Amino acid sequence: MTSRPIDAVVSHHMNPFASGAARFNIVLAEGLGVPRLSFADPAAAECDAPLLSFKVQELTEAEHAMVEGLRERLAERGAVVRLFLHDYAGLDLEDRLIADAETVFCGNHQIRAQLDGRGTTLADAWAPGLIDDLRRFEPSEVSVFSFGMAHKLRADMFARLRDLLDASGRSYTVRISNATHETSSIEDEQLVFDEMRTIFPRRLYFMGHLSDVAVYNQLLDTTFFAAFFRDGARANNTSLASALEHGAVVITNLDEHSPPELRHMDNVIDITRCDALPTDSLTLKRISVRAMETARERSWDALVRTMREIP
Repeated sequence: MTSRPIDAVVSHHMNPFASGAARFNIVLAEGLGVPRLSFADPAAAECDAPLLSFKVQELTEAEHAMVEGLRERLAERGAVVRLFLHDYAGLDLEDRLIADAETVFCGNHQIRAQLDGRGTTLADAWAPGLIDDLRRFEPSEVSVFSFGMAHKLRADMFARLRDLLDASGRSYTVRISNATHETSSIEDEQLVFDEMRTIFPRRLYFMGHLSDVAVYNQLLDTTFFAAFFRDGARANNTSLASALEHGAVVITNLDEHSPPELRHMDNVIDITRCDALPTDSLTLKRISVRAMETARERSWDALVRTMREIP
């Protein structure tokens, strides 16, 4: 008798920006032509032949209880359960899931060796690569780089920047790297990517989290560095300070509370006052040099002197 085909991939993490296993499950579900469901979704308990695919050791106590409840409901319905093990830690819940499963797909040979001899049907499995954006970086006349906190995106300012780039008549690319703040959620990253892709549908490259050395090299190589803030640039914006320090030509937004030493077309470009982006190499070099000179006046040494001199 032929067993029932898999009708859903049941997952833990649902955000591909937060988990490699989540990305794995997205691609797997697409390949199988079935939905990907959270184990907390009531629809998971209505499946006839689900594939459970998550790391048990990452579950909280409350999530353990959810999975136990799902086990019971699937057993009551006589569902055919299959299990994909990404790792095996010898946890009681793992062993119960293994005992329930018609087939256990072992993600690597170590898992297979750990489970051999249990009488459970084991199948060797693996994880193919997850790089799905296979574009080469397009050569362009103008490049824009941006990095900063994901939850601080100013989409309206980036839309204005796009209009200025389009009006320049030059080819351009936009590369963005985002960090997440401890008070924000990982979902902010996905929102940033989705919103930026709407603004720049063809010329956007999302760089993920970059190390300091990677950011430094991007700052040296880019035509413009873009950083837009809720109200305006502030003296304690570290991404802005880093860009100025390394001579990037910064496009930002200034208001009455921005550092007075930041001046449009002197050491930064204020997008709220910009009608056209400068393209002359001498103009760009002048702004770059003035940016570094300005940053020197606001260096760590200067801050330390200030802290010592003020009682």
